[in-house]
Amino acid sequence: MTQDIRFLELEGRELAYSVLGEGPPLLVGPRWVSHLGEEWDDLEQRAFYGELAKTHTVVRFDRIGCGMSSRELEPRPTIESESRQLEAIIDAVGGEATVFASSCCCLAASQLAVRSPEKVSKIVFFGGYASRNDIPEPTKRSLIEFTRTNWKLAAQMFAGLFDPHASGDKILAYTRMQRTAATAEAASIFLELDLGADLRDVLPQVETPALVLHRRGDRRGRIDLPRARPRRRPP
Repeated sequence: MTQDIRFLELEGRELAYSVLGEGPPLLVGPRWVSHLGEEWDDLEQRAFYGELAKTHTVVRFDRIGCGMSSRELEPRPTIESESRQLEAIIDAVGGEATVFASSCCCLAASQLAVRSPEKVSKIVFFGGYASRNDIPEPTKRSLIEFTRTNWKLAAQMFAGLFDPHASGDKILAYTRMQRTAATAEAASIFLELDLGADLRDVLPQVETPALVLHRRGDRRGRIDLPRARPRRRPP
């Protein structure tokens, strides 16, 4: 079983994506930082994608700024620009897809589902959120600066946060993958985007059939985050 890694040009930069299996397209959106090659070398992740590929064409990609995609991050990413990346990948594999969106990818998937609903047939939201307003602003700024100034230690901290029951070897492997996937500057820029975005006003407009999944006890975010209500507007 091998993945077919391809590239497309989007707004002057290269977007790397991989294709595996046959069937209706299932786009597995990227997490915070990713690397198509490094993740494929993880036997557990490869087995997961292999199972999905028994019934679907599994499509994965690295968001621009990390992994095998162009590493340039100027202009800086926005949720709208990230939704255009999703759209470009969907167009490349047939023009319509089910999107498996985890964590921060839920933001771009929601934006695309509102802007171009014909592109997204279904969405699976896994561990998602509309806003990280549960984190105090000083804490957000500290996390972003910590990532920018001490990426090695920050990557190790995030590895333990993402999988608190992982062995020491797995923590080291995921730490290495994150540092291979992105520079300290890129990781901090993505973190700033993902922690600062607020799509509570967008989610009520999503009419695409969706399944919402969230693990109880997830240390990255409370289970009530996907239930976020729209912001109250001043009278």
